[in-house]
Amino acid sequence: MDFSPENLKTVMCRTVINVDWQGFIYDCDFNQLLKIPLAQRNQKRLHITHLMENDLTGNAIATGEHCYGCTAGQGSSCSGALSA
Repeated sequence: MDFSPENLKTVMCRTVINVDWQGFIYDCDFNQLLKIPLAQRNQKRLHITHLMENDLTGNAIATGEHCYGCTAGQGSSCSGALSA
């Protein structure tokens, strides 16, 4: 399956965060496995204890080559493939 710009609207990293067992926050489960933390302002890693004092609206999402799976419609969306 090829990249689909339509899938950018529904990838899970736009509305869901992941929290590891130590309480650190990631944009998605793939970033968590790759140890690419959600970065906020000048913090290298955001901990769940500081989540309520940080507004994540408009926060940049850490991306990489692994994001192709979701944007192609076959990656993680918490409900299966994004497109048929």
